[in-house]
Amino acid sequence: MNRWGSGLQEDRADSAVRAHCLRVATWSSELAGAIGLSESERRLVEQAAISHHLPEILVDDEAHARLLAEMRLEAAGEQPLVPQPLVPQPMVPQPMVPQPMVPQPMVPQPMVPNDVRVVLETLWGRRPISDPAMGKIVTVLEISDGFDQYFEFQPLFDDAGASDECASSRVEAGLVEAMMSHLRTTSHADVIQMMERLPAFPGAARKVVRQVMNPDAGPRELQELAAALRGNFASPQSHHIWNHSLDVAQAAQMLAQHCSMRVDASQAFLAGLIHDIGRLAFATLPAAFVERFHRLTDGGCPPVEVETCLAGRCHGEVGSETLARWEFPADIVEAVRWHHHPERSPLALTALLYLAEFMTDSQEDLPSYIRLNTACRQAGISMAALTELRHQDSDGLDSLRFVV
Repeated sequence: MNRWGSGLQEDRADSAVRAHCLRVATWSSELAGAIGLSESERRLVEQAAISHHLPEILVDDEAHARLLAEMRLEAAGEQPLVPQPLVPQPMVPQPMVPQPMVPQPMVPQPMVPNDVRVVLETLWGRRPISDPAMGKIVTVLEISDGFDQYFEFQPLFDDAGASDECASSRVEAGLVEAMMSHLRTTSHADVIQMMERLPAFPGAARKVVRQVMNPDAGPRELQELAAALRGNFASPQSHHIWNHSLDVAQAAQMLAQHCSMRVDASQAFLAGLIHDIGRLAFATLPAAFVERFHRLTDGGCPPVEVETCLAGRCHGEVGSETLARWEFPADIVEAVRWHHHPERSPLALTALLYLAEFMTDSQEDLPSYIRLNTACRQAGISMAALTELRHQDSDGLDSLRFVV
């Protein structure tokens, strides 16, 4: 690999670490508030989370100063200074001659404030826990870090249970339960009720769906289906969901026309159009859910991760249960359920929905090369073709969009 390619990989890795630290800071802040930490303790947790992936040597003041000193000497091509014995010299008057200004050596400053350093050193096991408050702060960091890492590594294992090689995933699953026990705002019964509050599937739309499932369906039938479903997204807070669904529907249809796996383009369009129906249900939850949801997502936490934490399931799972009640075809129900987890479904339609989300840059879940590669393989489309399709414009449904 050339130097440019190596540098690009390092930049991507640095960006991923920074994004992880920001998410951990957001989770830590919310968890600290939920367990009753003070405002100053909550801010301390946030600052420690931002720095918790710094190399330990950069947090140690003495080691940091020594490192900077060695770097400056090495850069100047000098040798380390050897202390010389002090010899008294006679005082000789000297004429007053202006002397040039000599720059003073820069005194190395600590990388992080002292209180943050104490938290990090306690987190890393270099200091004992000094008091109960410090114990809570460190526990909040450990839970938040493990919670986010669980979702980062989730594509490596499935729901059937981690193998012996994935023992760490079981530890992180325990941290997920700990996080949810404090932040969850919605019970299973609440989820059932929110699905029941969704309007019944329109009879007119049901008729159009049957027409679209016909392999001979054309543009007119697809236009009628978008028009028939639009009313379900009539509330102002749902307009952006509808507009995004139109984008995914068009992307899924385009992918179906270019992938090597046999997927009906009309079915792909329909699946894309209703893939986020579960997000409508979440919009009906009480203010406690909505407020916490927005605080976490505004802080950079992906919606799928936040939904799972606050409600125990994501909008894909809720949407699939809703579509099953509306008697949608089984393939569409499964594809909607796993459209953020293509590794858990063998259907090419599931992979198409995941790729369509990628093409529309939805950012509803953590980016994953493993999932992207899995979806490309299941759909039968190359990364190069996906990139080319991603830059193609689609149109024809602008009249059905809401003005947001």
